[in-house]
Amino acid sequence: MDAKYIIADSGGSSTTWGIVLKNNEVIFLQTDSLHPKYALSEGFSMGGLKTQFEGMQVPLHFYGAGCSSEVVQAQMRGLLQQLGFSEVHVYPDTLAACRALYGNQPGWVAILGTGSVLVAYDGSTITKRIGGYGSLVGDEGSGFYFGKLLVRHLLRTEKWEEAWVKAFQSREFVLSKLAGSDSQQWISGLAGETAGMDFGFLHRRNAELFVEQYCMGIPGLQEISFIGTYGKEQERVFTQVFESRNIRPGKRIASPIRDLVRYHQANEY
Repeated sequence: MDAKYIIADSGGSSTTWGIVLKNNEVIFLQTDSLHPKYALSEGFSMGGLKTQFEGMQVPLHFYGAGCSSEVVQAQMRGLLQQLGFSEVHVYPDTLAACRALYGNQPGWVAILGTGSVLVAYDGSTITKRIGGYGSLVGDEGSGFYFGKLLVRHLLRTEKWEEAWVKAFQSREFVLSKLAGSDSQQWISGLAGETAGMDFGFLHRRNAELFVEQYCMGIPGLQEISFIGTYGKEQERVFTQVFESRNIRPGKRIASPIRDLVRYHQANEY
């Protein structure tokens, strides 16, 4: 494969790779997540990836969830260099979002996926970060927080609708899921599982909480672009809530990889 360089975007469940060829065509492929909590754990095997990228001695630009600190970035560089790339650059996933949405222009970026965070971007680096505190104390506006709102609503409502019973059986079943070892994963998936159900009022409340907690204290905030599967799925809701607070919705995408590849193609040296 006549590659020029590779862009990778790694989240909590998978990694998407964009292999840029010398003729500027791009080949996309997906592998398991390389989140540091998995990739840096004892027993993690690089065997499959070594086979996948064997002989590809080209630069790698790796953007990863969990890669905010310089210590973790250094650890991930060391790990990825084992795959034989000529250079390895490691960046946080928040920078991937900024470059995909704004390129070299400044702006505010909301990441609305399983978790949530709001960052200011000056066209080169992230200059301010609001939120991103994790599911225990924050993440308003995220898919996980919607799941929390939904569970509370189900447990507080005495008379269930037929669709709720079909999806969740009973209050006792919900309580048993909360007590399970996979409770966080279950809550995270509720936005997708209930996509066809009438919980729009909870999605709207979730979006309102994001604006109230993260946006209202920012003087002169006029526009926010956003990225993430949850935010894209609820694009209409977030757009309405932003506009109700005189915030203009900018670009909206679910995943950064294609725009990220275009960013690097436009900024080749």
